[in-house]
Amino acid sequence: MNIHLKKALRARLIAVASYVAIVIALPIFIWLNHQHMAFKAISLILWWLPLTIALPGMFKGKTYTYGWTGFIILLPFFYAFYYIIEPDKLFWSVSIVVLSIVYFLTSMSYIKQYALSQGIKTNAEAKKAKGIE
Repeated sequence: MNIHLKKALRARLIAVASYVAIVIALPIFIWLNHQHMAFKAISLILWWLPLTIALPGMFKGKTYTYGWTGFIILLPFFYAFYYIIEPDKLFWSVSIVVLSIVYFLTSMSYIKQYALSQGIKTNAEAKKAKGIE
Protein backbone atom coordinates (compact mmCIF):
# COMPACT_ATOMS: atom_id res chain seq x y z
CA MET A 1 0.00 0.00 0.00
CA ASN A 2 1.51 3.31 -1.03
CA ILE A 3 1.80 6.33 1.24
CA HIS A 4 -0.89 8.34 -0.57
CA LEU A 5 -3.44 5.57 -0.17
CA LYS A 6 -2.68 5.35 3.56
CA LYS A 7 -3.15 9.11 3.90
CA ALA A 8 -6.35 8.92 1.86
CA LEU A 9 -7.82 6.18 4.04
CA ARG A 10 -6.92 8.08 7.22
CA ALA A 11 -8.52 11.26 5.88
CA ARG A 12 -11.61 9.30 4.80
CA LEU A 13 -11.97 7.78 8.27
CA ILE A 14 -11.80 11.20 9.94
CA ALA A 15 -14.17 12.69 7.35
CA VAL A 16 -16.78 9.97 7.82
CA ALA A 17 -16.51 10.22 11.62
CA SER A 18 -16.99 13.99 11.62
CA TYR A 19 -19.84 13.80 9.08
CA VAL A 20 -21.69 11.14 11.07
CA ALA A 21 -21.14 13.21 14.23
CA ILE A 22 -22.77 16.18 12.49
CA VAL A 23 -25.65 14.01 11.26
CA ILE A 24 -26.23 12.91 14.87
CA ALA A 25 -25.62 16.27 16.58
CA LEU A 26 -27.55 18.56 14.24
CA PRO A 27 -31.04 17.15 14.93
CA ILE A 28 -30.37 17.34 18.66
CA PHE A 29 -29.30 20.96 18.29
CA ILE A 30 -32.36 21.74 16.17
CA TRP A 31 -34.65 19.98 18.65
CA LEU A 32 -33.25 21.96 21.58
CA ASN A 33 -33.17 25.19 19.59
CA HIS A 34 -36.82 25.60 18.58
CA GLN A 35 -39.93 25.71 20.76
CA HIS A 36 -42.66 24.93 18.23
CA MET A 37 -42.98 21.54 16.59
CA ALA A 38 -43.57 23.09 13.17
CA PHE A 39 -40.26 24.97 13.35
CA LYS A 40 -38.50 21.79 14.43
CA ALA A 41 -39.93 19.84 11.50
CA ILE A 42 -39.16 22.52 8.92
CA SER A 43 -35.63 22.99 10.27
CA LEU A 44 -34.98 19.27 10.16
CA ILE A 45 -36.16 19.08 6.56
CA LEU A 46 -34.16 22.11 5.42
CA TRP A 47 -30.95 21.73 7.41
CA TRP A 48 -30.61 18.03 8.24
CA LEU A 49 -32.29 15.94 5.54
CA PRO A 50 -29.85 16.92 2.73
CA LEU A 51 -27.00 15.59 4.87
CA THR A 52 -28.50 12.10 5.00
CA ILE A 53 -28.57 11.79 1.20
CA ALA A 54 -24.77 11.56 1.04
CA LEU A 55 -24.30 8.80 3.62
CA PRO A 56 -24.45 5.77 1.25
CA GLY A 57 -21.85 7.26 -1.12
CA MET A 58 -19.60 8.18 1.76
CA PHE A 59 -19.61 4.68 3.20
CA LYS A 60 -18.77 3.33 -0.28
CA GLY A 61 -15.82 5.73 -0.52
CA LYS A 62 -16.92 7.51 -3.69
CA THR A 63 -14.69 10.52 -4.23
CA TYR A 64 -17.44 12.32 -6.13
CA THR A 65 -19.64 12.19 -3.03
CA TYR A 66 -16.88 13.68 -0.91
CA GLY A 67 -16.51 16.45 -3.46
CA TRP A 68 -20.12 17.63 -3.59
CA THR A 69 -20.69 17.24 0.15
CA GLY A 70 -18.22 20.07 0.55
CA PHE A 71 -21.15 22.26 -0.49
CA ILE A 72 -23.76 20.40 1.56
CA ILE A 73 -21.68 20.76 4.73
CA LEU A 74 -22.26 24.51 4.51
CA LEU A 75 -25.87 23.95 5.67
CA PRO A 76 -25.04 22.87 9.23
CA PHE A 77 -22.07 25.23 9.28
CA PHE A 78 -24.22 28.30 8.60
CA TYR A 79 -27.05 27.10 10.83
CA ALA A 80 -24.72 26.61 13.80
CA PHE A 81 -22.65 29.71 13.06
CA TYR A 82 -25.80 31.83 13.27
CA TYR A 83 -26.34 30.72 16.89
CA ILE A 84 -22.71 30.89 17.99
CA ILE A 85 -23.21 34.25 19.73
CA GLU A 86 -25.87 32.93 22.10
CA PRO A 87 -24.25 31.71 25.35
CA ASP A 88 -26.74 28.90 26.03
CA LYS A 89 -26.20 27.47 22.54
CA LEU A 90 -22.44 27.95 22.41
CA PHE A 91 -21.44 24.32 22.99
CA TRP A 92 -23.62 22.85 20.27
CA SER A 93 -22.94 25.57 17.73
CA VAL A 94 -19.14 25.53 18.22
CA SER A 95 -19.14 21.72 18.06
CA ILE A 96 -21.02 21.66 14.77
CA VAL A 97 -18.93 24.47 13.27
CA VAL A 98 -15.67 22.72 14.19
CA LEU A 99 -16.92 19.36 12.92
CA SER A 100 -17.97 21.01 9.65
CA ILE A 101 -14.52 22.51 9.17
CA VAL A 102 -12.84 19.20 10.02
CA TYR A 103 -15.08 17.39 7.56
CA PHE A 104 -14.41 19.85 4.76
CA LEU A 105 -10.62 19.75 5.18
CA THR A 106 -10.39 15.97 5.52
CA SER A 107 -12.77 15.28 2.63
CA MET A 108 -10.68 17.47 0.33
CA SER A 109 -7.56 15.75 1.61
CA TYR A 110 -9.13 12.35 0.88
CA ILE A 111 -9.92 13.35 -2.69
CA LYS A 112 -6.41 14.67 -3.31
CA GLN A 113 -4.57 11.76 -1.68
CA TYR A 114 -6.76 9.20 -3.42
CA ALA A 115 -6.04 10.82 -6.79
CA LEU A 116 -2.32 10.81 -6.02
CA SER A 117 -2.48 7.14 -5.04
CA GLN A 118 -3.97 6.41 -8.47
CA GLY A 119 -1.12 8.27 -10.18
CA ILE A 120 -3.18 11.34 -11.09
CA LYS A 121 -1.30 14.57 -10.47
CA THR A 122 -3.08 17.18 -12.62
CA ASN A 123 -6.59 18.01 -13.74
CA ALA A 124 -5.66 17.08 -17.30
CA GLU A 125 -4.57 13.61 -16.15
CA ALA A 126 -7.84 13.23 -14.20
CA LYS A 127 -9.90 14.14 -17.27
CA LYS A 128 -7.87 11.74 -19.40
CA ALA A 129 -8.33 8.94 -16.86
CA LYS A 130 -12.12 9.47 -16.91
CA GLY A 131 -12.18 9.65 -20.70
CA ILE A 132 -13.38 13.25 -20.81
CA GLU A 133 -10.48 14.47 -22.96
